[in-house]
Amino acid sequence: MKTESELAVYKKTESNFTDYTQFEDTATRRLVEKNAFINNVKYTPEYKYPRFDSLTHEELQNEKRTIYEAVLELDASKNYSDADCAETELFARSLEVRLKKILLVEAARNLNNNAIVTSGTEVNRASFAKLNESLYGKLNTPYFLGIIATEKSRLNSFNPQSVVAAEIKSKLNQLIGGVDVGGEQEEVLLDKISMKKLHDFTNERYADILAVVPNTGDDVCYDVAECVEIINKALKAGGLDQYGWVAKENRTKARTATLKIDNTINLPINTRRTAKGLRKLIIHEQEVHVRRAENGRTTGLEPLIQGTAGYADIEEGLGVLLAFAVNDGFDDASFNATRNNYITAGLALGADGKPRDAREVYEILWRIITIQNTGDDSDVTDEILEKAKNKAYSHVENAYRGTQFWMKGVIYTKLKVYYEGLAKNADFFKKNIDNLDAAFKDIFIGKYDHTDPTETELVKSLISHK
Repeated sequence: MKTESELAVYKKTESNFTDYTQFEDTATRRLVEKNAFINNVKYTPEYKYPRFDSLTHEELQNEKRTIYEAVLELDASKNYSDADCAETELFARSLEVRLKKILLVEAARNLNNNAIVTSGTEVNRASFAKLNESLYGKLNTPYFLGIIATEKSRLNSFNPQSVVAAEIKSKLNQLIGGVDVGGEQEEVLLDKISMKKLHDFTNERYADILAVVPNTGDDVCYDVAECVEIINKALKAGGLDQYGWVAKENRTKARTATLKIDNTINLPINTRRTAKGLRKLIIHEQEVHVRRAENGRTTGLEPLIQGTAGYADIEEGLGVLLAFAVNDGFDDASFNATRNNYITAGLALGADGKPRDAREVYEILWRIITIQNTGDDSDVTDEILEKAKNKAYSHVENAYRGTQFWMKGVIYTKLKVYYEGLAKNADFFKKNIDNLDAAFKDIFIGKYDHTDPTETELVKSLISHK
């Protein structure tokens, strides 16, 4: 039996390992593969994953063993009559998530090992899928079918103004017209009155921080250097610079990444944002991801710094919802981006009964996005087409990164948590819309599932007895 002091050491076990940072090819290679894919030179992209080589490093293997030992000892301690099982469970499951992320990346490495025979490949596919599901949950099929029902309705009412537009409608109807959505309909996540209350509250709460963003329209875009400068001003305005947080340009990143390991908000070199886009980025990355981590640090409880077992979709969804709230609510154009992440995941996994590879998903998705972005009685322009294909590729890359893109139904499922978390947070705010001060106080205790009343009370209890 371990002593209380020994168990306290296990509870403080740290891990800064992130799964998504391992699923990156070089920026140059990504661009080459993207262009070859969009221009139909290649059926699917071919990515290399140089960071997989680091998985054999002794330091990482030691970290994995340390986490595994901590999980085992904490679980064993729950058998003792004087153990606080709820508290121990919180710590053990949080550490288990960190362990599973290492195992997920190792499964991805094995998945991409071309030297493995076919039977081994099937085992690795199953292992990769199982770990994804364990970390990020199952896809919510009713959500997916409800969104597809909306897109089918949009398709049916689309009035082509050219041969190109007519061909897009005809082909998309072939691709998704037969999807049986049953009686599912896309739900309204948060009514307009509630969203207006949340909009007013968030703009007042973050007024000083968002004041650093220039007051410009959607016709003005800021490049990566300008975005970095503005975000660093926001970090200073929010007092987070005192903890060493900085924004920086990162040539290796395909998308924005906030990393606790070195206190950085990393922007890809091709970043371009309007003032609205910067406001959303600052709220999501700085005021949700960074703020919750730093607030968690003040509690001294490791799960509130790294995240409890069920926090991932909740935190991403919170970032998405608050980013919408400071601007135009669900009228914000990027709401479709969150929905399209879910469409991508559902199509790839085969929520309609047909698992797909990257090309099959892309051919559906760019047509959906084209129709989303073409107004009533407007024609499909070359600019709309180009943007739709680039956006579709970004979603597809997000889903299939870490895999071989030709594998049907094999994806990194983290992209689906944004919509699922958005729905859970919307429900949370429905219940707390007239008590937002208290709701935000609970939300920003640290990285945990604030939509779960049981976990919220447990976290508060742990802090009060610390």
